[in-house]
This record gives sequence, structure tokens and C-alpha cells, in this order.
Amino acid sequence: MSVEAVLSGKTLPTKDFCALLMEEVKNRHARLYHPFYLDLYEGKLSIEAVRIWAREAWGIFSYNVAINTAKLVRCQLSGIHDPAIHKKFVDIIHSEVGYAYFEGSPRPVLGHRALFLRFGESIGIAAQELERCEIEEDFLPTTVLARVGWLDIALRSNHILEQVASTNCCNEFSNQLTGGKFFRAFRDHYGLKPHDIEFFAEHGEADTEHSNIGYELVEEFATTNELQARVLKALRKGLSIWWALTDGVARECEKQKKLEYGVLE
Repeated sequence: MSVEAVLSGKTLPTKDFCALLMEEVKNRHARLYHPFYLDLYEGKLSIEAVRIWAREAWGIFSYNVAINTAKLVRCQLSGIHDPAIHKKFVDIIHSEVGYAYFEGSPRPVLGHRALFLRFGESIGIAAQELERCEIEEDFLPTTVLARVGWLDIALRSNHILEQVASTNCCNEFSNQLTGGKFFRAFRDHYGLKPHDIEFFAEHGEADTEHSNIGYELVEEFATTNELQARVLKALRKGLSIWWALTDGVARECEKQKKLEYGVLE
């Protein structure tokens, strides 16, 4: 069975459809296959290249609270009023803000934003510099376009299933698949301490929880061909954004390397 059947008008059993979406992510996500990430995982990048990547990655991660809050709004606007489902989105917002600030949370950890800023400090990027980049939107053009793309998905999607397909099913699921790769790479190849890279361990664990709600909603509500086609297109849009974003980072790293050796024309 191929997921392409959906685009030809076939409605798949929703459980099978979700399994095929997972395969799309496993087979096509940039963080699993882009040469830049493969070099990062193997410790082949310079620390300067890691800094370039971290700065641009911050351009995406810094939006997480806003994007996840928008999902809670879109959930109601899509006609889904189950408080149990709403609570799951609230729990995601709690994890992004920081479980440490909410009683009864699963783990007493800081928010993902604070953890990434700590990681930035550990590789020589001051928190104030990352926050300046965010305020001034001082990122590579491909990162700016990615930010616009994610905001467009968050604020203009017509249905919550499109939002969760391009984010929870795509991004958070890929974090689940790659969190350990990042953690081990930064620990084993770049000499960072576990405390400095807690972001990647926590992101991998929390996003296992985050991705589940995406697939749960798709399995429960994507029961028509129209919705399945929209979900598939949204997921592929998310995948495309990550490839374009990573291409931009790789080009910038190559440019800086040539400048360093004085060979840039």
C-alpha cells in the first residue's frame, strides 16, 4: 500500500494512513538524511559550523510556544471540543514553557527555550545574542522563509489536522528519532557536558509525547479522502521546509569556510 493512493482519491484506514505518514518522515526528513546532519552526527563539522547551525536552529525553536498555542486555538475552530484533547495541547505548552513552573508536571525541567539558550552558551553564543537575532529576525534568508512558513501553517491552516501533520507528525516525530543522535554527537565529538545538551535529551523525550497527539488526532479524525490529502500535503510541506532550511545552513558554512581560507571569489 502506498500513501500516493490518497492523492488518487483513495481513502485509507486511518491507522494504516498514520503508519505511512511515519514512514514518510523516517524516509525523507532532512535531519535523518541531509549530508550536513550526517556530518554533525559523525563529528565532522567545525565548532564554527555548529555555531552557524545553532543560530539558525534557534530561529525555528524560538517559535515553539507561539506555534503550539495556535494549535489549541485551531483545535476549537476545527470543531474539536473534547477537553481531554485540549489538555494535551496545554501539556505541550507547559513543556515548552517549562515543566518546572507547573505543579504536577512529569519532570521538573526548564522550558525548551531556556535549555537551548544554555546549549548556545556552551558553544560560545551568548543568550543575549540569540535573543537579539530573534528580535531583529537576523537570520539567513532561508531561515526567515522557514519562519514565515511555520507561522503560515500555525495561523492560517484551515484545520488542526494540517497543523499537527506538518509539526507534531513531522517535526516532533523527527525529534524523537534524532534527539539521541544530537546528544551523543555533542557529547562524544564536541566535548559538551550532559548539562549543556539537556535540550536534546529533553526534546527527544518530550517530543515523543508531542508527536503522539498528532498521530492520535489524524487516526481519529482523518476519515475522509479530502482530509487525508490535506494532511499528507501538510506533512510534505513540513519536510520541504526542513530541507530548504538545512540547505541554507550548509551553504553558509561552506561560504564561511572559503572566506577563512581566502578562496571566495
